[in-house]
Amino acid sequence: MIWVIISILTIFVILIISAPLTNTLKNYRLLKISFFLGFSILSISTYILISYPSYKEFESNTNAIVNLKNLATLETTPPEKQMEEILFMVNKLAKSLESKPDNIEGWKALLQARSFLSQSTQIEKDKIKIQKIFKNNPIVLKDILDGF
Repeated sequence: MIWVIISILTIFVILIISAPLTNTLKNYRLLKISFFLGFSILSISTYILISYPSYKEFESNTNAIVNLKNLATLETTPPEKQMEEILFMVNKLAKSLESKPDNIEGWKALLQARSFLSQSTQIEKDKIKIQKIFKNNPIVLKDILDGF
């Protein structure tokens, strides 16, 4: 919303500054066309900026960032609780990969986490999913499955 206001104010300032150029008919038409084009371009740019999908994705991903307070208290929590939190994070990653299966780094991280947790049966299931998803891209498939 702020960009629209800034754009409109900019056009008004430019109109006020360039008012002396409107003395002749030729300059008036040129000025009128340039302001129309400038305002149109600014409006479209503002709309694109506001409705850009990555902006919304970034906004929703800020909630997924690990809380530093939780990390600080992780050392004082009992091992069972730590393991529960680790399993929760691994399961959360697995669920996010279901909605965005083309996340290469996510698959690598999931396989590493499952390897750390000694979840060999789950690793095999994930490998099958990965092979189905990236069957048309053997380079990416090899990159993800290297070491597993």
